[in-house]
Amino acid sequence: MIPINIWLVEDDSGYRRALQEILNQKTHITCNRSFPSCAKLFDAIKRYPHPDLVLMDLGLPGMSGVEGIKKLTKLVPDLAVVVLTVFSDKKKVIESLDAGAVGYLLKSSTPQEILRSLREVFLGGAALSPSIAKVVLEEIRKPTPSEQFNLSPREVEVLEFLAQDLAVKEIAKQLGVTERTVGFHLTNLYAKLKVQSQSGALAKAFRAGLL
Repeated sequence: MIPINIWLVEDDSGYRRALQEILNQKTHITCNRSFPSCAKLFDAIKRYPHPDLVLMDLGLPGMSGVEGIKKLTKLVPDLAVVVLTVFSDKKKVIESLDAGAVGYLLKSSTPQEILRSLREVFLGGAALSPSIAKVVLEEIRKPTPSEQFNLSPREVEVLEFLAQDLAVKEIAKQLGVTERTVGFHLTNLYAKLKVQSQSGALAKAFRAGLL
């Protein structure tokens, strides 16, 4: 497996140490830096080579996780940020995805679920805990003005599958088409929504569903 370098931002020292230990038990994962706050994270960003992925709590002292995600994605646009939090409310999900997070996981997730999700993100996908995916899907399915984004029925289907945390290969299987065709629909979808990623598409769909 391709090695993944992960940094962790978590203010609960006990949980931080336990999670860091779990991550480091995997031969393809390195988590040698962890921080209790965004301030410590940004100090390290200036001093050390950047990781592949940052696992970020939301309820942090000083700068919140959402503000940290906004600043981090502007400072290092190619760096993937995944939320790991106890907060499952809709507002926090929307804010985090809109800020640039590519995943939203709950701390109730098992270690295996967290590891699988991080691997999916590293390979270019998105990651949502099942209950969060349900919230996203419910919002996407809310009626919106048909002319708002001019999405085709198939593009809406692809968007709904993204909200269910399906990878491109799985979406292709569900629709009975090739992965290349799904990629074509994603390209059109991103262009119409004026976003650059799966998380951006979900965030935009969230906002549209609330209008």
